[in-house]
Amino acid sequence: MSLWRIRVAMADDWRSQEQLAHALAGKRVCSSLTSPRGTGISVDMIIDLADANSLGTLLPELHAISRQVLVSSAEPSPSRAGVTATGERVRA
Repeated sequence: MSLWRIRVAMADDWRSQEQLAHALAGKRVCSSLTSPRGTGISVDMIIDLADANSLGTLLPELHAISRQVLVSSAEPSPSRAGVTATGERVRA
């Protein structure tokens, strides 16, 4: 399983929301936040996908809703594990 942070900027209408629900059906959405953005909305979510192929399948569905789809890994970086925001090492 791999965690992905995804942001979709989309129209605030029932059709777009229905398309998003269809694209996410059967996916494990760990968190989701919808925020107003001008005349549309921005949906930020963290999704737990089985593998990279699942992401490749999901992206075209999200791009059918909006051209503005941002994706980044939500996995903790091994090089940053145990380091605070100020760069100090955390002792276990």
